[in-house]
Formats: sequence, C-alpha cells, structure tokens
Amino acid sequence: MTVDEAITIAETALNYDRLNKVQDIVFRQSWEGRSYIEIAKSAGYEYDYIKDAGAKLWKLLSKALEEKVKKDNLKSVLKRYLRRSQVNLQRNLTIEVNLSGANLSGANLSGARLFANLNEADYGQADLDKTINADSETELSGSENEMDWNGFRLHSDAQVKIAETLDRTSTLFIPNSQLRLTTPEGRQNLEADFLIFHQNKLGMLKIDSGSSHPNATEYEMCQLFIDSGIFLVKHYDATRCSEQPDLVVQEFLELLSHVQA
Repeated sequence: MTVDEAITIAETALNYDRLNKVQDIVFRQSWEGRSYIEIAKSAGYEYDYIKDAGAKLWKLLSKALEEKVKKDNLKSVLKRYLRRSQVNLQRNLTIEVNLSGANLSGANLSGARLFANLNEADYGQADLDKTINADSETELSGSENEMDWNGFRLHSDAQVKIAETLDRTSTLFIPNSQLRLTTPEGRQNLEADFLIFHQNKLGMLKIDSGSSHPNATEYEMCQLFIDSGIFLVKHYDATRCSEQPDLVVQEFLELLSHVQA
C-alpha cells in the first residue's frame, strides 16, 4: 500500500473529508517513519504544533477506523481496516475475485476480455444483437422512464445521474449490458446496470429500486458474475444514486481500485 492509497482510505473513512495541509504532512511523513522533530524541521513548523496536529489527526482516525491509531501503528491499523471493509462488502453482496485467476470456457481471462461468453464465433452479429436485447425488449418498450443518453437506452433518472458522473470522470463503462452466462437452469441473459473498467479491473455497479433489496437470488447471480471474472459487484439504492451520484461513483471506483488483484 502506497502512502497515497493510505490517504485515500483514510479520507474515505472520514466521510471523504480531505486532510488539511498540516494533517497531510504529518500523515505522509509518519507513514515514512519520521519523528515529530524530523517532521517539524523539514516542514518548517514548531515541534509542539506538529505534535498537537498529529494527536488530533490520530484521534479523528481512531474514531473513523474504530481502532486506536497512533503514529507508530498507522500502517497496521489501515491494513486491518481495509481487510474488515472487504469482509463487510462481501456480506453486503460485494463480490471480489481475482480476474487473472478466473477461467471461463477453458480460456484464461485478461483485462482485455471484458465480457465472458459473449463470443461472436458462436453467433452471427444479427443473432447476437437479438440475443442481447430479447429478454429486455418487452420491459423497455413499456417503460415511461426510459430515455436516450448519448445513444444508450437508460431506464431511470438514477441511471442517468450515474452515467453522467462516470462520463465526467472519463471512466470506461457500458450501461445495461446483457451478459450471456451459464446458470444452473442453462444458458441465460443477465443484465448488468453498469459494467465499469477502472485501473485494469472490471466491476459491476447495480442500482436497486427503493422497494427492493438484494436477496438470495441476487447473491446467486453475483456468484455467476464471479465465474465471469468480475472483481467487484456492488449494490446501491436508487435514491442515493439520484441524489448523490458523485459520492456513489467515487466510492465505487475507490473500492474497485483497492480490490486485491
């Protein structure tokens, strides 16, 4: 873990409150193992000022990370926090897999292969398009909320807000993609609200309506996506996606970037 990654994790735990200038200096140089005297000297501050700033920073982080943080245990506390967060994410249907180790239909996946089992060798292009769109055609034609966004058909205001935010961040993504997968019931199409490719990792952002919550069936679907080599599957409430799309996207990208490859 680099110091920049550590600061990102710390600021996320602090509800995205950025460290101020002095806090940033104390954090970075403490990460490198420097004493308060060394930090004060190199940064041009009084020793007592730096020590007091450090004490206040560790107190803030202790509350956010739910473990006592001191100057000399900063690295170990952040590593434990990250591990706990990953476990909690899995309990909330966030699924992490090692893309490089995934295997599908006898072929080893790589970052360049974003879509498992969507193989044009198995289908003509016209048939492929029909297969991808068949399951959703009836639902889409009757949806009053459906709208065109830069050539994509989006199903809700929440999807539009997430798409706009991803676009502003120059992130590679594909909305409402139909994935052709092998399920216990046979070959089926499953829809991904957003497939997002970030830092050589593929993730899936799912938007749940206000009245629905991930259930056992959703969990089974996530397991299928694991077999397709997706690093991260994360469910978000539609209301939050509409009202806080920037925070949702920032959180998702940070989580995806910290999944162990």
